[in-house]
Amino acid sequence: MKMDLLIRGATVYTQDAGRRVLPRADVAVKDGKIAEVGDTLHCEAERILDGTGKFLFPGMVNTHVHIFQSLLKGVGADHNLMEWIQLCTSRYGPKMTPRFQRAAARLAIMECLKSGVTTLTEFFYTQQDPDLVPVIIEEMEHLGIRGIVVDAAYDCGTEYGTPAGYLHPAMDNIKRTERLCKRYHTPEHPNIRIWAGASMPWTTTEENLRLIAEFSRETGVPYSMHTLETDDDNELNLKTRGQPLVPFLEKIGFLSERFLAVHCVKLTQDEAEVFRRYDVKINYNPMANAYLGSGIPPMALLKKRGLTLSMGTDGAASNNTSDMLETLKAGLLLQKAQAKRANVLSAQDMLDFATCSGAAAVHQQAFTGSIEAGKSADLFLFDPDFLRSTPVVDPVATLMYSSSQENIAATIVAGRVVYERGAFACGLTEQEVVAQAKAAAAELLSL
Repeated sequence: MKMDLLIRGATVYTQDAGRRVLPRADVAVKDGKIAEVGDTLHCEAERILDGTGKFLFPGMVNTHVHIFQSLLKGVGADHNLMEWIQLCTSRYGPKMTPRFQRAAARLAIMECLKSGVTTLTEFFYTQQDPDLVPVIIEEMEHLGIRGIVVDAAYDCGTEYGTPAGYLHPAMDNIKRTERLCKRYHTPEHPNIRIWAGASMPWTTTEENLRLIAEFSRETGVPYSMHTLETDDDNELNLKTRGQPLVPFLEKIGFLSERFLAVHCVKLTQDEAEVFRRYDVKINYNPMANAYLGSGIPPMALLKKRGLTLSMGTDGAASNNTSDMLETLKAGLLLQKAQAKRANVLSAQDMLDFATCSGAAAVHQQAFTGSIEAGKSADLFLFDPDFLRSTPVVDPVATLMYSSSQENIAATIVAGRVVYERGAFACGLTEQEVVAQAKAAAAELLSL
């Protein structure tokens, strides 16, 4: 049988259950899936990628992004979260239009692809315009990334600066999510999934939180929410609901294996145990947590407890890039510095968070997150032959500590080479997308 793609002679980091590493192996791809992995496969292919001297990894899963923020890099710099929200996202988010959203989406998605990301979870909350989500999904499909869109609800919180245009009645929020699911969970959109969600605990009523959990139980659709990013979550929950956040979420039935909790900076040991009991999934955004002065979440503790952990760049206004490689390095170093132990988390741990564990966190482990026959061919090819990354003693350590976007030789999603050596299969060039984004950002910031 003739293959669509053959990657020949790479060192393959399978990230399977045994974390097998296959030196000088071939990976054959047919109809978007990995057909075979092994030594010197004897098959023909429409296209061959030379992996000699390179390392092949599963594509990375970015489990938390706000795409519109790509036009707001540097806005509100050097302020803590609540101040930053007022200066940056609450000021400019309501001004997003489909035209601005398209420019932001191209910028963010292309940078993700260029840094080895094959699955992107967009946490969408600029709910003033129903045409914004379709634009994001159009660009995900055009650029070739696997996409999840969290339809994050607001129905209160104007006293904390939430723009009024984001707010909709609780039942309207659920109906909107349901409509998006019906529209995009079809064979015409095989690489797109819609999730439910709430933006923040203090911008969502108890009624809405209960409806989200109920919708998820009935449909199996996962959901996400910013959770314990700062002390404000507990303080405001105590003020308005008389309980810290985690006990409150447990009481109303919000915790489940379908819940992806974003940030978890202020999560205590006892709360981590509660999350473990419910199999809550965790997202870690080290760059944003550091940039906004929020703190460092207890990732080593959460790993020890057996929780499913994942990595996110967060929005580019609080990072200030969509570069997954930079995020991984920062995430590891912050954990080591906080614990004052260099071995508190390893490079292999972080590779797990970004691939197989990240895929499990977004409920896609059945077809992505590892290099195994039958799974989707979501991969990136790493070329170490650059000043920054030479010499290589341990390729996983090189990936985590000595890499940059120049090392990504190719990014492959569902068997399609969507990025290779500076060129994108969609036909857009980096230069034209940069020009579009600069013009869009200048116009947006002038409003």
